[in-house]
Amino acid sequence: MTNKLALLALVVSLPALSLQAADQKAAQPAPAAKQQKLLKVATLKTAEANREFQANVQLLQAQRQAAIQLNSEIEKETNAAKKKELKTQLDALIAKLNENAEKMRNAYGFSLERNYTIEIETAHVYMLVTDEEAAKIEAAQKAAPAKK
Repeated sequence: MTNKLALLALVVSLPALSLQAADQKAAQPAPAAKQQKLLKVATLKTAEANREFQANVQLLQAQRQAAIQLNSEIEKETNAAKKKELKTQLDALIAKLNENAEKMRNAYGFSLERNYTIEIETAHVYMLVTDEEAAKIEAAQKAAPAKK
């Protein structure tokens, strides 16, 4: 029961790791849009591989959101000791985020600076049935190719 899932991209919007770099980019004018195409960067061959990928992306998103929140707390903090403590936490979090982003890049060709979409090439559809219903459906499925 392997599902072939082609990862063309997962709809996630994860800006660059550096929070300061994101602010600098926003201040610059946008260059003229170039024509783009979809490029397959990885294939997830099983449903389990897809679940693992989704969990990894969610982890990166959560770490990124936590870094943004910590950065905001640092900017608002007036106590120097507390600010230093928060900065230490932020540095550790960004280091872990960078480490996990590197693992995702190596495993899937995934970059925090890009948007992704998943395209399902093969999907299996299941439903819960009784033994009697299963026997009827399986018999009908076997008879269908014989009619062709």
